[in-house]
Amino acid sequence: MTPSLLLFAALVFPLASASPVKRQATSGLDADGDGLITYAEVSAAMSLHEALTALDRDGDGFIYLPQIIELWGTGDKFYELNTDGDDHLTFREIENGMTLQDFYEQFDFNGDGSLDAAEAYQMNFIYDTLNVPPSADNPLDSNGDGRISRLEVISHMTYDEVLMALDADGSQTLTPEELNILMGAATDQFMNDQDNNDDGEIDYQEAHSHRMSLIRIFGRLDLDNSNYLEAGEDAGILIVWDAILLMGGGSNPNPDGN
Repeated sequence: MTPSLLLFAALVFPLASASPVKRQATSGLDADGDGLITYAEVSAAMSLHEALTALDRDGDGFIYLPQIIELWGTGDKFYELNTDGDDHLTFREIENGMTLQDFYEQFDFNGDGSLDAAEAYQMNFIYDTLNVPPSADNPLDSNGDGRISRLEVISHMTYDEVLMALDADGSQTLTPEELNILMGAATDQFMNDQDNNDDGEIDYQEAHSHRMSLIRIFGRLDLDNSNYLEAGEDAGILIVWDAILLMGGGSNPNPDGN
């Protein structure tokens, strides 16, 4: 099975062998087939520089604050590594301030030494980007202006496709870790708004409650209210779009934002 199909399986289908506590993360990174991603498996597959290259979707050699927030749910690492105080991190700043193992451990939210399905989402994306060349640098940027508009997003995908792409274990509920892939710093607010029964997860019905839609999601990702996703704001939606394509979706025929 190719890495793309393995990631597809991890994103779409429930993993029958996953335990109730530790959801498994089947992907091309899982060299020993145990359903979890270890640091040894990551270090055998990529260097830190290669991981950064995969994340640098526009090829400018910089990683921006919104991208760091999309990765880890907080901007703390951005400020820690940003030695010159500008609006981006260079690869050198990151590589001088952390190792590949440090990078990996940022995803291990429960600190148990391995990554399950939700924790491994970003690492799977990085691996897939390195091993399956994309068809275009930014497939959502239809007009080639270097940024993603609301129309470009809702013309390519539906809200339901976004929810399915985020649902790494196919449980039809979204955890904060899964939502963080797209929402980043807005994850907590989204949980507060949509988790109607306060169980710590959001099912698909809750995700649609309170008139939530893809257009409203776009607004939360547009941190500078420019009506475009740019300078790293698009990091999460690009990951989700890749997952939607792996599911065989995309190209929303009724781009109304639902």
